[in-house]
Amino acid sequence: MNRSDAYGYFRNQGREYVITTPRTPARWFNYLFNDTYYTEISQTGQGDSVAFRPHNRTLTRGFRYFYLKDLETGGTWSPLYQPLKTEPEAYECIHSLGTTEIRSVSQEIASSIHVFVPRAGQQEIWTVTLTNTGVKPRSLSLFTAFSLENGGVMGSKCQFDQESQILSSYSFPYHVTYGQKAGCDDHTNVVYVYPDYPADSYDCSQRAFFGGDDIYELPAAVQKGRCSGGQAEAENPLGALQQTITLEPGEQAVRHFVVGCASSLEEIRSSKAELAAKGYAVLLQETEDYWEGITGMFRVETPDDDVNAFMNIWLKKQIVMQTRTNRMSSYCPVRNQLQDALGYALVDPAGAAEYMISVLQGQERSGFIQQWIMTDGSPPKNLCLLKHTDGPVWLIICITALLNQCGDTELLQRQVGFKGSSDSATIYQHLLLAADYMAGETGAHGLCLMGDGDWNDPINGPGRLGRGESAWNTMALVYAIQALIPFCEQLGDTENAEQLNTVARRLADAVNRICWDGGWYVAGFDDDGTPFGTAQDEEGKLFLNTQTWAIMSGIASGERLDQCLAAIDSLDTPFGPRLLEPPFSGWNPKWGRISLKLAGTTENGSVYCHASMFKAFADCIAGRGSEAWQTISRTLPTNPDNPPGQNGQVPIFVPNYYFGLADSPNFGKSSHHVSTGTVGWMLWTTLEYALGIRATANGLKIDPCIPADWPEYTVERKYRSASYRIHVLNPSGISRGTVKVTVDGEAWMAAALPYEAGREYQVTVQLEQ
Repeated sequence: MNRSDAYGYFRNQGREYVITTPRTPARWFNYLFNDTYYTEISQTGQGDSVAFRPHNRTLTRGFRYFYLKDLETGGTWSPLYQPLKTEPEAYECIHSLGTTEIRSVSQEIASSIHVFVPRAGQQEIWTVTLTNTGVKPRSLSLFTAFSLENGGVMGSKCQFDQESQILSSYSFPYHVTYGQKAGCDDHTNVVYVYPDYPADSYDCSQRAFFGGDDIYELPAAVQKGRCSGGQAEAENPLGALQQTITLEPGEQAVRHFVVGCASSLEEIRSSKAELAAKGYAVLLQETEDYWEGITGMFRVETPDDDVNAFMNIWLKKQIVMQTRTNRMSSYCPVRNQLQDALGYALVDPAGAAEYMISVLQGQERSGFIQQWIMTDGSPPKNLCLLKHTDGPVWLIICITALLNQCGDTELLQRQVGFKGSSDSATIYQHLLLAADYMAGETGAHGLCLMGDGDWNDPINGPGRLGRGESAWNTMALVYAIQALIPFCEQLGDTENAEQLNTVARRLADAVNRICWDGGWYVAGFDDDGTPFGTAQDEEGKLFLNTQTWAIMSGIASGERLDQCLAAIDSLDTPFGPRLLEPPFSGWNPKWGRISLKLAGTTENGSVYCHASMFKAFADCIAGRGSEAWQTISRTLPTNPDNPPGQNGQVPIFVPNYYFGLADSPNFGKSSHHVSTGTVGWMLWTTLEYALGIRATANGLKIDPCIPADWPEYTVERKYRSASYRIHVLNPSGISRGTVKVTVDGEAWMAAALPYEAGREYQVTVQLEQ
């Protein structure tokens, strides 16, 4: 794809996004990471670096500056544009899966500054390449200045070792009690920078390098052409190195710099020796090979280039990032972990299985699982102290989706322990317990209890006394039970299958009997038994999720299905549906914290992209292929009706939400939060429900729901241990129909495609009326 806008364009089949100016609407970060470390790289190379396992530590203070000085003319510029903002003759920032490279040309010197994070270790590798494009020799001074963590009240000491060329800053973590000290001994207490070529001079002090507090002007060291040396104590440390480089016409010089953290200088020296022995190129190739494996699990080719780029490349990166790094946080809800793993199962089923099992170990023997948790073992805080009631239902929804990808009934029989108990049970029994717990926790109307909130966390008013009921929880449980029953049948457990069917019918009947408000389903009932999310409410009348999940669960049918769809469509904007309407304008004790959120943001009336994918999923269930695809496409930051220049979002990641107030100048602006459940659901919904290449308990099935004007599309997918190339033809111009399937040239009549480990299948599908 090569469609461009004022700020950049995709190339190399969407694998790279090229930003053509340093002046983007916001800082357009790429995130480079492994399982223990990540770094943010903006379009001008700025951002923080963080080690997050086993302990969280921010290594830097947001800036990395590079300066070039011509030693003959005294001309000075910043090849990353910042901080001097010298206008380059040419500039581009190339964000790709595992790297970012910033290229610029100034004063007949072409520079490339490239960075990546190796697959292992807590470090990043920067490579500076300088090329003399002129006709005369050049003598340059290269200055690199990495901001380093200052240690806070504990202080830090930064110094340079001439022999090893390691510039390091040591600070001991802040702690309160005497006993906590021992737990900090093994932290990564040393931050470092070192070059592969010896530095001619260095600075450890930010104050000394810049000549004062102003970090945006030309530094004193650059003006002098040399750093001053010396160590820094109890002040802002800096990793500043200066090297002299001479270049003949056409000659190129390459310099590497490694930034990271470690527990000791000895560990840094050992790591430095290992890196030198292995080589930078090998580490880079390992990173590129990893991403090639991730992106190779499936590939789509549709008439929509933007969706192709996200499905094939960028959503895969975002879901790996969220899952492997736990969204770069130790404070999280299990619903996030599970839904991330749901999407991750499409690119790494085995890795997703281990991740989900680690979450499942937090389930209690009763079947309940605490929604908000601390993953680093620290004491519960904030939302962890509340009881959100939707945790068990996500265990069922996400683990059954994983089981469909794996196709391994043995996984159902794997023993997993319980929180606070020495007991264990099979994964299958864990899921039955989750369903039983949710079904047993119902209120006066027969709906699942609300507690301190359901999926919509900040609705903490209606159920705070323990009697409020959630329509969404109930719908989600019906959906979850329907997903679990095929596995009961696969195991021959007819008794539980029948019991679950009975529960699902009872809950669905309760929703239809009590929650229908004449034009849509209410959101629930408060502790006093009063419905909320009704036409009588002045604010918060209509909630998107209770309409979409009524469709997804099969609760809404016939005329009510049509009315649900009409209600959903009334929430639409050029970039997706609003989460609720109208938003809350101020404190309402009936609703609680959601009413205090700024109108048009997050759960209070934004276009919440995660919920937009529930809407696209519901569209597919209802057979609305064009509407589903429109919602998927509009959610992307590349949406032509709300392009990056307007929404401000870096076009390689999907944000959490877009600002939802139509009468605001910020209508459609991105939240710039790229931690979102949207990613897993967009991958799953697009691949399995829109394109219809769906994993089930009995194999891979084909059931497309596409825009009627699509003539054809192709999906290549690895499923379990086989590979499929599926070409779908739509000669009748329909969204959904019966499918005529041929496999390797032979007609195929079974409900699921054939499967044999190691086989490659050529599949042709024709949609018919």
